[in-house]
Amino acid sequence: MAKDWKSYVSGYIDGELRPDEREAFERELERDPDLAAELAAMRAIGEVTGTMKLQEFPDLVWEKYWEGTYNRLERRLGWILFSIGAIVLLAVGLYEFVLELIHDSAEPWWLRAAIGAMCGGLAILLVSVVRERLFTLKKDRYREVKR
Repeated sequence: MAKDWKSYVSGYIDGELRPDEREAFERELERDPDLAAELAAMRAIGEVTGTMKLQEFPDLVWEKYWEGTYNRLERRLGWILFSIGAIVLLAVGLYEFVLELIHDSAEPWWLRAAIGAMCGGLAILLVSVVRERLFTLKKDRYREVKR
């Protein structure tokens, strides 16, 4: 079974072969024109990639990038604050409504009980969702993955 010398080309170019491997590779190189062509192609690729430089972005591109980043952060913070304010106002309004309904004896008892059950169920659901979200944040395997 013949040895696959093509897998040694990179090591030969990089000088990573042991002396005995290097000598055997050079002997095979003299004998096999396909291997010599592979070596020439790999060297040409190395020369091309060695002369490549990373293109720098103009300052305008970086400025637009940072503006976009700050805008996203500002909007996210704005929505968080708005949501907190709306939740507090709704909770206070619901609390006042329930207190008024409880103290107003003109309403039938079953209506007051239904509204009380609805508010209790809403509170339980809210606590359940918040608890589940906090629990999954701790256990989320993909929390570090950027989307």
